[in-house]
Amino acid sequence: MLSVLRNVSVNQRNIHYISRKPFKEVSIPVPWGKIAGKWWGSTKIKPIICLHGVQDNCGSFEPLVVFLNKKENFSFLAIDFPGHGYSSRFPGGLFYHFFTYPMVVKRICDYFKWQNVSLMGHSLGAITSFTFTILYPEKVKFLICIDALHPFTTTVNAETLRKSIDLLMKYDDMKSSENMSAAYSLQEAIEKMYNGYENAIKLERIPILLERNLSPSKNFPGKYYFSRDPKLKMKVMCDWPQEQVIKDSSLITQPIFVCKARHNMYYGPKEHFYSVMDVLKKNSKDCDFHYVDGTHYVHLNDPEDVGAYIQKFLEKHYKAEQSNLDENSSVFCDSHPGLLEMISKQ
Repeated sequence: MLSVLRNVSVNQRNIHYISRKPFKEVSIPVPWGKIAGKWWGSTKIKPIICLHGVQDNCGSFEPLVVFLNKKENFSFLAIDFPGHGYSSRFPGGLFYHFFTYPMVVKRICDYFKWQNVSLMGHSLGAITSFTFTILYPEKVKFLICIDALHPFTTTVNAETLRKSIDLLMKYDDMKSSENMSAAYSLQEAIEKMYNGYENAIKLERIPILLERNLSPSKNFPGKYYFSRDPKLKMKVMCDWPQEQVIKDSSLITQPIFVCKARHNMYYGPKEHFYSVMDVLKKNSKDCDFHYVDGTHYVHLNDPEDVGAYIQKFLEKHYKAEQSNLDENSSVFCDSHPGLLEMISKQ
């Protein structure tokens, strides 16, 4: 692996170019702190809101945004969910529930006073987009779901609840992520994340996702620790019976794009996915479904493979609207030091 990692440095110029497409760092105030994110494209145009997967961050959308926005005719706002990336964690004693994530989308809509939005999500972000559309159908123009779709029922019983409480207290009692985590060099961190994702993410793409996932270690100068909230390791439980999911799916009449990665599993029983798809095909104004070659992170690894389909969907359904934002709005802030630039110099 170390010999392979040496080759990563050779390819950093590509990574640097992809990640550094001009953007504005965003900080949206919320009761527990802030929701951070990246805004690509004109701030005068209302953006497509991009929602990432669990334990990922908004950086996962950068390669796809670069592919989709070659002509600079779209705007995208990719956020870090609470406890992820640069967004604030939930306070001690509180855990991340399934409905945490649709609530965050609602807060963003309310903060910017947007009557409706368009959503693009991957994994948990796709499920969040789907769920938000069911809850607030009048607020969604269209949605794009990448390799996930509907909420799935998790086992909620005495054993799982007890385990969740014990884990919550364990993680709360740890004073900081740095104190509970090992410290790594940048190359060691790349290797750890690459192995942790079991080859689902290409090695040369790992630093893109890693950038908002590491913080400099005070205890070990020159090294880094994983800074996401350890409570995210807990299961996101959702007690939403499949029968109700199918019934509620009929509320989605908006255009919807769905893709399924060929080299990834189904989340929940396979037949549940296609039962929901049947409802969407019947009720949506345009249900655009595709299989794509690739892993769960196809949008990060090979954005052109899924992006070509999304581009056609956007050409049909995207209409630019004013964001009603001033370019000097307080929501825009200084970007963080570029970790990828440090990697590229190694």
